[in-house]
Amino acid sequence: MQTMKAAVLKNIGTLEIEEVPIPVLGENDALVKVSACGICGSDLPRILTKGTYHFPTIPGHEFGGRVQKVGSEKYNELVGLKVAVNPLIPCHHCDMCEIGKFAQCEQYDFLGSRSDGGFAEYVRVPVANLILLPEIFDERATAFLEPVTVALHVVQNCNMEFGVKAAIFGLGAIGMFVAQWVKAFGAKRVFALDIDEHKVQLAKQLGLKDAFCIKNVNIDEIIPKVDFVFEASGAASAFYQGISLLRQSGTLGLVGRPTRAVTIEPNIFEKLLRSQLKIQGTWSFEAKNFPYNAWQQSAEAIADGKIKVLPLISHTFGLENVLEAVQLMAEKKEFYSKVLILPDGTK
Repeated sequence: MQTMKAAVLKNIGTLEIEEVPIPVLGENDALVKVSACGICGSDLPRILTKGTYHFPTIPGHEFGGRVQKVGSEKYNELVGLKVAVNPLIPCHHCDMCEIGKFAQCEQYDFLGSRSDGGFAEYVRVPVANLILLPEIFDERATAFLEPVTVALHVVQNCNMEFGVKAAIFGLGAIGMFVAQWVKAFGAKRVFALDIDEHKVQLAKQLGLKDAFCIKNVNIDEIIPKVDFVFEASGAASAFYQGISLLRQSGTLGLVGRPTRAVTIEPNIFEKLLRSQLKIQGTWSFEAKNFPYNAWQQSAEAIADGKIKVLPLISHTFGLENVLEAVQLMAEKKEFYSKVLILPDGTK
């Protein structure tokens, strides 16, 4: 029996490096050798406080690599190709799947939380979930397709128009990518906002010149009323400030996940009513192929340099140091932007 190294979540807070069997492939599966896997903010509670849907589980849903093996000869042309992985496996039978809204599937599977994911040397992936990438695509960038496609969904789901003014609260990875997509889609002004000066400076390096540290400025004085606000921090204060910045009939796009209650004061509710503001929630990413394939859009944007991902990498760890990486993020021991796991140990 062939084995591989993997970071196995045995129980809440118990993540151990083990030798486990290399997955057995079904007819429509591929075996992906992982080049890079990002640690998402949502991985922290999965590993440390809430757990996954069952134990043991191999976490990690932001990953890519190369096809090492396929389950049927009809897919032989895929072997050796560079790929990213869509971790969502819809049931294809529920009402939401029938209309192509796979992110709202009622019985979906998901690599890294419901099935084994990318904190491993190899992952079994349905062939339908492979995103083929050009050979020039950076190996580390394969781990960014998932969050970049999430951010694309946020912008498209809010029906953003060319020539608007927009503000983004929260400059974690998703917020950074939302801001870059807003710029790529032709916004006239893009205001990138965070309470961390390090993130603000990083945003400026990405070409977001109107990036500001909220702790150092009065945003109501320096930012005009905007057409769109994208809230990517999950902070109640950003929710309120975002509403205050919106012009009449503006749109508030929500993607940040709050950890505490968000209450709406009467004056905030009054503005929602009087200004006829729209609130649009967004979950996960678009997965259908028509009228466009969002994953291919993201891959092309990264390859063309419209969406910059590599400058966000602040730390890389080998597979044996996954728990160290998780703890660095959870305890905020030092500034980090995007933390990657490189199973081959390359720094």
